Amino acid sequence: MKQNYSIMLLTTLTIAICIHQNIATFDRTVCQSFNRTKDNTRVEGEDEMIRESIIKNILSRYDKRYPPRYNSEIPTEVKVQMYVVGVFGIDESEMKFSMSMYLRQNWIDPRLKFSAPPEISKIELDHSIQECIWVPDLSFMTDMDTKIHDVTVPNKMMFLHPNGFVSYSLRVTGTFTCFMQLQTFPFDEQSCVLEMESYGFSASTVSLRWMEPAMTLKDGIVNSQFTIKASESYTCDKEYPSGNYTCIGVNVNLTRQYGFYLIQVYAPSALIVVLSWVSFWLNTDAIPARVSLGILTVLSVSTNGHFSVGLTQRVSYVRAIDVWNVVCLLFVFGAMIEYAYVAMIERVEERRTVERIGIIGNNHKIFNEQVPNAKEDTKKKNSARSIDKLSRAVFPLVFVIFNVIYWLYYMT
Repeated sequence: MKQNYSIMLLTTLTIAICIHQNIATFDRTVCQSFNRTKDNTRVEGEDEMIRESIIKNILSRYDKRYPPRYNSEIPTEVKVQMYVVGVFGIDESEMKFSMSMYLRQNWIDPRLKFSAPPEISKIELDHSIQECIWVPDLSFMTDMDTKIHDVTVPNKMMFLHPNGFVSYSLRVTGTFTCFMQLQTFPFDEQSCVLEMESYGFSASTVSLRWMEPAMTLKDGIVNSQFTIKASESYTCDKEYPSGNYTCIGVNVNLTRQYGFYLIQVYAPSALIVVLSWVSFWLNTDAIPARVSLGILTVLSVSTNGHFSVGLTQRVSYVRAIDVWNVVCLLFVFGAMIEYAYVAMIERVEERRTVERIGIIGNNHKIFNEQVPNAKEDTKKKNSARSIDKLSRAVFPLVFVIFNVIYWLYYMT
């Protein structure tokens, strides 16, 4: 019994020692993990202190009233890039378009150089601190209305790098002028100019230049009226009485989508022209039908042309859609004039026949002469009908030829 009791006591003691060792190991692991967490918190706190110290050191000796290298022979070169997130509000009647973009600017300011540990590659500035840093006075020269987004805070971003490199970005939405040339409307391609200048600093102080690429488009941008093509950037330094000022510009190339005009203008007017040809198959005696059809088609084409005029600004030159409307009007008007000519021929012959019958009286000799005259009247009436028959072939043929020439000229 004593031996068994000793064995049980020894076993219990061994288990207790093992449990104690495991608990100690667990405690050491938890402590080490806690210590690492405390160390990370300390490092993050040190980084924040370093950043705060750098910002305070920079701002203590910084004056944003003067640009970098002020009164120096080397101007501050500002690189500009636009990341477009939307193109909308393209209006031909008011010659304008709207665009929303991220306007990015990069430059080097030697006054913003700082020393920092390798893990601090840049410092992100809050928008309230950004107010203390000099930024280029970029001005849109072709804008009608421009705003900087400020929901929920001003949409501005600024990074400072140890070598004094400044990366600055802000979100801008603006409405800009676009002087469109509408001679080939609605098959036109427009190039809207967007130019930017430094408003207050001459080219000897600030020099604006484009990054490559100058303008990039967000994937999936769709406009219901135009297809946005690749842009073309350029420099446009200008000379004013106050001096030479730097300028950069970009051509926003737009190609119109003309599906709407095919459905709403071209197809209806073409069908109205075809409808006007129905009068060629009607009897020349059907005066109410042919006259009503002619007047109806003329008014319909005129109304359709008036609708197309309201789609763009009133201009003093001829547009492609004007050519189409005028030719369609000439076709329906020609169909109506054709019937007037045919009706005139028949009425003249009828009047002559009546006059001959009145002269004949009861004279049997003259009555015998009526037979060849009646045959001649029948020939005249047949000639009037032959004009309708000829019109059935000529009008469609000429219209088809016009369509071929028109579409080849404006679509190529």
